[in-house]
Amino acid sequence: METSFEIFGLTGYRLGLFAAIGVLLLLAAMLLLARKRKVQPASVCVLAICGMVCGIVFARLFYCLINLSEFVEAYENPLLMLRFFDGGLSVAGLLCGLLVAVPLAAAVCKEKCAELADLLFVPMGLLFAFVYLGQQDTGLGIGKIVEEGSLTAAMPWLFLSERMGINVEYRMLVYLYQAALCLLMALVMLPLYLVWQKKDGFRAGETAMVSLGLYGAAMVVLESLRDDGHMLIIFLRIGQVVAALLPMVSLIVLSIRCRRLIGKANASYVLAWVCVILYIAGIAILEFALDGRLAMVEATAGQYYAVMAALSALMAVLVFLMHGRVMRLRAAGEAA
Repeated sequence: METSFEIFGLTGYRLGLFAAIGVLLLLAAMLLLARKRKVQPASVCVLAICGMVCGIVFARLFYCLINLSEFVEAYENPLLMLRFFDGGLSVAGLLCGLLVAVPLAAAVCKEKCAELADLLFVPMGLLFAFVYLGQQDTGLGIGKIVEEGSLTAAMPWLFLSERMGINVEYRMLVYLYQAALCLLMALVMLPLYLVWQKKDGFRAGETAMVSLGLYGAAMVVLESLRDDGHMLIIFLRIGQVVAALLPMVSLIVLSIRCRRLIGKANASYVLAWVCVILYIAGIAILEFALDGRLAMVEATAGQYYAVMAALSALMAVLVFLMHGRVMRLRAAGEAA
């Protein structure tokens, strides 16, 4: 049951409170970065407003599209889709809404879209960390069952335990893992951005791609660990599909920029595209195998997830390395 509280006669919920804290922290970080990049605070405020509006609209839109039959057939009232304050939002939709908000705010404020993208997506882990934390008591973010062992004994706070007769069932608290990773990502990306933006070869927008790529690569695995039945198309999670696209798109864009700087398709360019293809194929095959829809070599779920984590880590590293190569090539060209 979701935790609620009363403020001035209005009912509030833990998820909304935590999301508000995340928004405030994100806004503070955006203002800090804007000062470093000489972007007007008014532009940051416009970006924040656009982000909140587009984020809520797209978060609700994604949820309603996936659960359209529920509103049309079960409730027999499609107008209920407009009651977003009753619950039913998608984190993947929130992310897509933020992506839409950047060019919209840039057009309104006459700012560079790439600059605003950096301001929003470099510290975005602050927002998502609290959004995931707010899922506690909502029934969302609960993972698959794990066997009792040394890990559950040493760190029981990482798991949800339920007694089933004489046995205890342990489920992963995936929302907690997602929150911790998002917070760590923000704490890493913020100082990196402040260092990178002083270097030769830096271009606005590329750090946002790195941040999105790292986030997506991590969420591919963590979204697969969830077992809450939220935002599913058959057995595929919308959050996982959107997450898988992020490192892929980031690596493709950076590899194309690398090729343009070199003037030809070199080994790193070819390797990037090969890895993208293998990544997509690998994640798809592993998800089918984990769902029991594809017979592969005999392996445990843990082994499948280890391979998935390795593929995702490889993509994250490649995005990071490709960004560094692009910066070095550009700096060398500017020096020449």
